[in-house]
Amino acid sequence: MEEIQIPSVPHLVHIETTYACNGKCVFCYNPSRNIPFDKSKVDRIVHSIYESWVPHVYLIGGEPSLLGVKQLNEYIELLADRSSVTIVTNSLLFLDGLSNRLACIGIPIHGNQETHERHTLVSGGYSKMIKSVKRYVDAGFDVRCIPVLTAWNFDQIYEVIRLASQLGMESVFVDRFEDGGLGNKKSSELKPSLDQFKVALTQMIQARDDFGLAVGFGTAIPYCLDERLIAENMFANCGVGITFAAVNPNGDVRICNQSQIIYGNVLAEPIEQIWKKDQLREFRDLSWVTEPCRSCAALNECLCGCKVDCSCSSGYCVDYAVRGFAKPLNPVTRVPSRELSIAFPEGYRRLEVDSFTKLNVFHPEPYLVTRYQTINLDEAAVDIVREMIAEGRCDESVIVSRFADSIKEPEIRSFVTKLIAIQAVREI
Repeated sequence: MEEIQIPSVPHLVHIETTYACNGKCVFCYNPSRNIPFDKSKVDRIVHSIYESWVPHVYLIGGEPSLLGVKQLNEYIELLADRSSVTIVTNSLLFLDGLSNRLACIGIPIHGNQETHERHTLVSGGYSKMIKSVKRYVDAGFDVRCIPVLTAWNFDQIYEVIRLASQLGMESVFVDRFEDGGLGNKKSSELKPSLDQFKVALTQMIQARDDFGLAVGFGTAIPYCLDERLIAENMFANCGVGITFAAVNPNGDVRICNQSQIIYGNVLAEPIEQIWKKDQLREFRDLSWVTEPCRSCAALNECLCGCKVDCSCSSGYCVDYAVRGFAKPLNPVTRVPSRELSIAFPEGYRRLEVDSFTKLNVFHPEPYLVTRYQTINLDEAAVDIVREMIAEGRCDESVIVSRFADSIKEPEIRSFVTKLIAIQAVREI
């Protein structure tokens, strides 16, 4: 197995602001709904993450809307100077006056009204959610649909995506139900079978093509579950312990929201120091990996799908969908490429830097932070990005001219094409 390269800091951190919630979702991964918001602690947690220059931060719960707009805006305005900030909410409460520095609002639609409320156990919650989505979209926010895929809604995913498109949501990322927290009580009912997963995947692909919306998985899926995951560019891994970490309302750091293993506390030490601890090697060395994943050619890319559930929350395990098999269901013969197209037009482009694009040089490896991505940069790329951010708007020819003595023009223009592809800049 190849050595896994670990960045200096997690690229994404979930801050669980509270475990209190105004919903009753049967699949909830949180262990309790009885821990209220502790402003003093969460203030310190947010400031610690801010000081660590974490590229992407999600404010989640429980239900973060219970903190109120004023408090959430305080966190958003602070974090947004250094991070791309997302809120995940059930949207039963509409947050009027939310800061426009928020990169994204994640809102779940779990099916039609009956199915949605079967999952959430909130009568009338569906109509409140739809109204909130419309208001957020009308206010100019990027709103992402984040349904949880279960055995109850696997055949409604196409209609969920259709509705998301009609509502003006920017994308749909499906979170497959994972066995954890309060969701463990109904795990046997909620876990989608392999056949049900395949039905949902078929509907995801068809809806993506029919509605032209970005569609994918928000949780890790073993690549071998279905050959279309790679063929249709629908593969996903979560990066727990590598690029992702979760911080609970007490400041404890885990590699996953569902993991019980605590590696440190951001109220006592910076998360980048916790990230370097030898204790984390017990996860990163992959010695815990069993078949069918251990001998798979895609292990270092797929990383076994979801690695923590109620069966192994005090350890690690291969994904429940493949656990127990002697060999992969569909052996992966090629690892998907993440390379972007680098072709550029004959004429120079007029460019504008996206308002959410940031340059993060706090850590040993410099990062370009966009609304949704973290990209490692080399020294030359840092200089180009710094120049473009300083200008705000500029002609590509000006950038080429300024760096002509040190970087060849095709390299600069190819890099600009990549910046456009990841929405760091746009053509105007």
